[in-house]
Amino acid sequence: MNKYPIDGNVLAPLFKRFPELNVQQIAIGMGINPALMRQYVGGKKHPSIDRLLDIENYLHELGAELQKIKL
Repeated sequence: MNKYPIDGNVLAPLFKRFPELNVQQIAIGMGINPALMRQYVGGKKHPSIDRLLDIENYLHELGAELQKIKL
């Protein structure tokens, strides 16, 4: 079950829950304009479903890369 609201700003609670995620660096990594990504997170602009899926997929890929770290 998804913990984030479907009909509202789903990005703001995500970045609030995980403050270690830097909005600007996520945007740069995805090739999204950082100002646009901040507008998505701030609720001033609303990403399409496809864009939300792109963001979700990028975060999953980032998580998979982090899991590969061996110290």
